Parts: sequence; structure tokens; C-alpha cells
Amino acid sequence: MMNNPKVTKIAAIVVGVIVFILLVFFAFRIFGTRAADVEPQDVVVSTIEKNSAKLSWATGVETQAVVEYGTSPTALNFFAPEATKDKVHSLDLTLLSPSTTYYFDIRIGDKKYDNGGVPWTFTTKGVEKSVTTAPTPSPTTTTTSTTSPTPVQRLQISDGTACNETDCAKIKEKLGKGCSTQDYFVCLKKLTPTP
Repeated sequence: MMNNPKVTKIAAIVVGVIVFILLVFFAFRIFGTRAADVEPQDVVVSTIEKNSAKLSWATGVETQAVVEYGTSPTALNFFAPEATKDKVHSLDLTLLSPSTTYYFDIRIGDKKYDNGGVPWTFTTKGVEKSVTTAPTPSPTTTTTSTTSPTPVQRLQISDGTACNETDCAKIKEKLGKGCSTQDYFVCLKKLTPTP
């Protein structure tokens, strides 16, 4: 059978194809993929909040990266690793400080990628300043004692009724006990105190 030239030719072709496939496989294992396939493309910082930001980018091959970030371009001391390999990447940075500029690069394997020699950057939102106004006390009757109660602001509850009393002594007369915030709300709700 080995003397048959047709069988010898087919066997040589099969062996040649197997050797070619093995050479290609080992070439990729030894030399890896092209650097351009690994390099992050279209790096975008989105959904920037006061304590978080979302980073996204793409690569030509599946990679698993680590984002190195910090508040100084020369000290990227914090790390956020990706959980899995992928070509489309998305990573949330959390526990950030408000109104702070952050710098970051993307490390894939032993190679760090940045924005043309400098880290990418973003600034978190600031803390919203809440506007609070001091309550305006309602007019109170003056007592002859040396200590006067703190004036209480009239409050309106949802059913439209309001307590007409704002003086602690008058609330005490109605409720039969000491004056407190809880007592005032009891007065507002027109409830009778429990003994």
C-alpha cells in the first residue's frame, strides 16, 4: 500500500496541512497578537457623578485590563481591574471624591496605555449646595417668667388642619404634660394624649 503513489501523495498533503496549522498556532503563541489589536481605542468617560464615573473603550482582541487612577498624573495609586476578558470594555470607578480631577491610564498585560503620553482625565461633579432658610418664628405671647419658650413655627399637615397654638405653655395645657416636638405634632393631629 505504501508503494501506491496516490496514497503517498495524499498522506504528504495531510501531514503538510497539519504541520502548517501547528506552525501558525505556535507562531501566535510565541509572538502573540499585534500591539494595535490590544491598544485601547475610543476611550470615553461618561456618567460622571460626584462619587463615580464610567469608563469605556474597545480593543481589537479580547483583553482584560486594569485601570490605574489617582488625583495626580504622576501618582496613579488606585486600581480597578476588569472581571472578564472582552473586546468591548466598561468599568465603573466608585468611591471618588466630589469636585476632584482624576487621572487614569489602562494597563493590559505589562503595557500601559494613555492619551498620547499623558493620562486621560476627568473631574467629578461637585456637591450640590442645598439652600436652607431659617424658619421664621410665629409671634408668641410674652410671659412674665425669665425664661420664655422657643417659638415654634406653625405647621400645616396634609389634611389641611393646623394647630392654632404655638406657645409651649398653651400646648402643655392642652396635652397635660411637658412641651416637646412630639407634643406639638400631637397637637397638630388633634389627638388626645394617652395617660
